[in-house]
Amino acid sequence: MDRTEMDEIMGRHYAAEAAHDLEALMGTLAEGAVHDVIGDPDGALSDPADIRCRYAQLFADFDNERVTPIRRLYGDDFMVDEAMVTARAVGQPFGLPGGNREVTYRLLHVCEFRDGGISSEHVWLDVAAIVAQLAPSPEAAEAAV
Repeated sequence: MDRTEMDEIMGRHYAAEAAHDLEALMGTLAEGAVHDVIGDPDGALSDPADIRCRYAQLFADFDNERVTPIRRLYGDDFMVDEAMVTARAVGQPFGLPGGNREVTYRLLHVCEFRDGGISSEHVWLDVAAIVAQLAPSPEAAEAAV
């Protein structure tokens, strides 16, 4: 698969995420795809129903997601995709009240491609940046006591 094809699939993948379109999102994955969010207690998922649930939770936690590419590196049938994400935290991301606040964080994907789709998606996201933006300030924590 060449760069143009990988870029097209990732473009559809990001567009489906932004639209919260689970059907279109799942349509970007190859049969038997693995979805691995590094650090997620559920680990690497390969059951489509489990992957769908993970994305449904993402959609419940974040809205109005915008992905700004930083750079991409390519190999035979794989890509490393570095981006910045800006989103509205509307749910309880990582157990923190989102409060409809905007957060920005770095995102890194290592994706492999097969049969016109993503066969494995390994995701690292800057959880520390999200926590820093959503955690109550020390002043707010003291005032709550």
